[in-house]
Amino acid sequence: MLDVVTFGEILWDVIDGEAHIGGAPFNLAAHTVRCGLRAAAVSCVGDDALGRAALDEMSRLGVDRRWTAVDVQHPTGTVTVKLSGGGQPTYTIHENVAWDYIQVPESALETMTAERPRVFCFGTLAQRNAVSRDTLSRLLDRFAFTEIFFDVNLRQTFWSAETVEAGLARSTLVKVNDDEARVLGGLLFGGACSPEAFARAVLDRHPVRAVVVTLGADGCLVCERGRDAFVHCPGVRVEVVDAVGAGDAFSAAFLAAWLKGAPAFEAAQAGNRRGAWVASRPGAIPDEDGTVGVQ
Repeated sequence: MLDVVTFGEILWDVIDGEAHIGGAPFNLAAHTVRCGLRAAAVSCVGDDALGRAALDEMSRLGVDRRWTAVDVQHPTGTVTVKLSGGGQPTYTIHENVAWDYIQVPESALETMTAERPRVFCFGTLAQRNAVSRDTLSRLLDRFAFTEIFFDVNLRQTFWSAETVEAGLARSTLVKVNDDEARVLGGLLFGGACSPEAFARAVLDRHPVRAVVVTLGADGCLVCERGRDAFVHCPGVRVEVVDAVGAGDAFSAAFLAAWLKGAPAFEAAQAGNRRGAWVASRPGAIPDEDGTVGVQ
C-alpha cells in the first residue's frame, strides 16, 4: 500500500544559476519518503536532459515514478528563483511545460486502485492548465482517499478564488501560510480576515478535519475539528540559508505524524522541526545528517 500520492509539478529551481530538483508536490513526496512513508508522484516531465535527470532524482530519492509521464512535445518545467533578505524566495514560473499536460491512462488508474493510497496531495499551481486540472478532477472523483491534503500554495497569478474554493470543498486537511489566509479570507469570506478567522471559516463551511496556517519562523496555528481553541505551535529557531522547500518538508512530517494517529498539534510540531531544518540548509531536499529536522 502506498501512503502518499502527490499530484502536480516536477521541475528544476534555478537558484543563482544552479539547478535544483523541485516543485512542491515532488518535494513533498521526497520528504515523506525521508519520514518513512511510501510515496508516488503523478506528474509529467519533458523528453529532454532535465526530464531524464528528474526521473533519476526520483529514483535516487525513493519516489515511485510509475505515474510520472514523459511528454515529447513540451519541455521539463523550470523556475527562476531569487532569494531576498533572510533567504525568502520569489519565483518566476515558466509556462507551457510538461507538468501543464499531466494525463493518467486508464491502465495507470487501475494500478493506483490496487495500491490503495492513503493520502492524496495537491495544490493550485498544477491546475493552471485545463489538461492537468481535468486530470486532477478525474483522480479526485475516482478514488475514495482516506485523507486529501490541500496545500494551497498560491503562486503568481496561477490561481483563482474558484479554484481554491473547489479545493477546500474536496479536502480533509488544508495548509496555507498567513499571507495566503489573509488574501483568501477577503476573497472567499468577505472582507479582512485574520489567519484564525480564515481557519474557522474553512472548518465551518467545508468537511475539513484540520487547518494549519504556517507563520514562517514563528511556527504555525492549528485548528482541528472538535477542538474549541486554536493552538499556536512555536517554530524552531535556526539560521535560515534558504526557505525553498521548507513548507513541503513541514507538510511531509505533519502527514507522517498524522497518519500514525498524532493529533494536529503534535503533527505540526514534527512539521516545524523538519521545516526549520530544511530552511537551515541549501536546496529543497538536503542530504540527511541526523539533526533536528529528521523524523
